[in-house]
Amino acid sequence: MDGKTPLVSVVMSVYNGGLWTKAAIESVIHQSYTNWEFVIIDDASNDETRSILSAYTSDPRFKIITNSEQKGLTKNLNIGINVSNGELIARMDADDMCLPGRFTKQVEYILDHKEVAVISGFVEFIDENGNPKGQWQDDREANSWMKIKQVLPWKNCIAHPTVMMRKNIFEKYKYNETQRSSQDWDLWLQLAANNVIIEKINEPLLLYRVHSKSITAGSLKRSAYRKMHIIIKKYLRVAWQQKKFNSFNLKVCGAFFINAIKLFFSTIKRSLTS
Repeated sequence: MDGKTPLVSVVMSVYNGGLWTKAAIESVIHQSYTNWEFVIIDDASNDETRSILSAYTSDPRFKIITNSEQKGLTKNLNIGINVSNGELIARMDADDMCLPGRFTKQVEYILDHKEVAVISGFVEFIDENGNPKGQWQDDREANSWMKIKQVLPWKNCIAHPTVMMRKNIFEKYKYNETQRSSQDWDLWLQLAANNVIIEKINEPLLLYRVHSKSITAGSLKRSAYRKMHIIIKKYLRVAWQQKKFNSFNLKVCGAFFINAIKLFFSTIKRSLTS
């Protein structure tokens, strides 16, 4: 970086990521865009993660923070963003891999579109061994700001580790630390409620690994209705405290109540068949 302040700060939290953390880091190192720093929070890992990260401590582009006790992804992301130096924040997860041109494409886009606060992209799913596992349909269908805003009250349609965002937007809104999972969906709802523009590059920027320990895989095992109920309830609680009674949040309310009805009947059906 030749002593200059990086434009992009990559922020990643990792807990026991020994299997894939090195591949994730190397995918950032081999980006065609080079003006970045990498902020990594080790969330008190007890596997080989610490040893893997130690190999990068002498690289001035890396800022590695080691927690003495687990704080969780949401808090770690807020910590990582607070200590970052870049004007742009690029999210990354320790089990995924960036495609080589990701940062170049996102930096060019967000610098050319001053009205855009967040730029994401498509993902390609891979398995534990890196084999292709298809595409995320919601990702492909919600491919513009207009479509993203229509879908968000009902479901998340943005792959969190593909996001690049202006730091001043992160500083204003932040991740809601009461959200232990889907903290990204909560943040996108906050932005959409204030008409802060989220766009999407319509091509794959990241290989998204789906495995037995991933958040995505875990969410598939739980009731989707119950998960949405918990997440949106927490989001709306904050929105009402802040008196954000606008048309978008009314749509979120509508989605919440319809989902609550579905949750009620699914619970009844489960109790009758058990």
